[in-house]
Amino acid sequence: MEENRLKRFNKIFPWYDGLSGDLLFWIAIDTLFLTVVKKFTAAQIVSLTSISMIINILLQVPLLKIIHKIGNTKSVRLGSLLMLVSSILLAFGRNYLTIVIGKIFYEMAFTFQNMINAVLKNNLELQHKENEYIKYRTKANTIYALVTMIISFVASIMFNINNYLPMIGCITFCIICFILSWYMVDYSKDDKKIIENNKEKNKGKIQYTKIIVFILISYGLFYPIVNSGQSNGKLFIQQELLKLYDVEKTALIIGAILCVSRIVRLISNIKFDKIHKKYKDKVGIILSVSLSLSLVLMIIGYNISSIPVIKFGIMSLGYIIILFIRDPFKVYMQDLALKNTDKKSQQTLLTTMELSRKIVRTIMSLSFTAILVNNPMVLVISILVVLSIVEVFVSLYLYKMIINKNQKIETLNNILDEIISKV
Repeated sequence: MEENRLKRFNKIFPWYDGLSGDLLFWIAIDTLFLTVVKKFTAAQIVSLTSISMIINILLQVPLLKIIHKIGNTKSVRLGSLLMLVSSILLAFGRNYLTIVIGKIFYEMAFTFQNMINAVLKNNLELQHKENEYIKYRTKANTIYALVTMIISFVASIMFNINNYLPMIGCITFCIICFILSWYMVDYSKDDKKIIENNKEKNKGKIQYTKIIVFILISYGLFYPIVNSGQSNGKLFIQQELLKLYDVEKTALIIGAILCVSRIVRLISNIKFDKIHKKYKDKVGIILSVSLSLSLVLMIIGYNISSIPVIKFGIMSLGYIIILFIRDPFKVYMQDLALKNTDKKSQQTLLTTMELSRKIVRTIMSLSFTAILVNNPMVLVISILVVLSIVEVFVSLYLYKMIINKNQKIETLNNILDEIISKV
């Protein structure tokens, strides 16, 4: 009976995780919807993200306590419910405060939904498929990339037909994900019982080994650089285009770049499982070097003024590389983190990884906003290049530690095999 349930979980997981990866449709028309429908100013729109991120950072400790109390399964369901409530508030909220609450629920939802990674890892271990974590996460990311690519083509058309039509689609997807979340069950005995058995033993406390610390540093640095590189990189290219072309032609070129980047993102998710099997833990270094390369290409393109085709071709290539490496890095790091911690620490570690990302992202967002008041965008991209080089060195050191750990385990296994053979 349990075997059938696990098989059903395996089939449904990629669809649940892929469709709940974000507020579908909302991410395609958010600024447009808030500007045209809600009549918000640019300052109000920017402040929504800053306020919701800061409040969510402050709430991380009580949210983690709730996760410990209710377990992985109920956390995933609660996250899906919060995502649904968030979509309704964002769609039909009539004032700034309601939209802020919707954004806060939106950020909170990710904290709870993040436990789906622990659920997947635990259920795969029950089936002796623990090495297939990346395979299933890649399937989910492929579905997400495909759906968001399709949405990017139709969202604007739907918005023009009726401003609320994309948000109806958003709410519909949230309802589907909430229904699917009831099939996302952690069948291991470690869902909640492990917490009950360790109430007097520092429940869920992480052992901060060197590897865990550097995983947190790497994840907390890489992902905010990618987020900032993606958003500021698009604006950087747009600013350069507007120096040479009118608004209509700029919009067409930006649209073409975004379409290509979405297709490349889909390809990266389809191919990543094979890439990981070939390069294994070298993937971390490859992705970090690629991040630095992408940002350097944008600056190289920026400094070319005589040939626009080459200029924007190079800058666009840099932007597209960011989209190629975004999802694979997250999957790899989550898999690496779960491999290097015990089950009772999974919930805390996953939440701490997201917290590190949110803190660095908030600091970057506020800092870059202040920098751009009196400085050009190229300065922000240059700072990101420096930070990405730091990330490369962090990845190199992390890779060295992983190799050393694997060698020690292999040596120990060989010694045990010798002892057993002699006995």
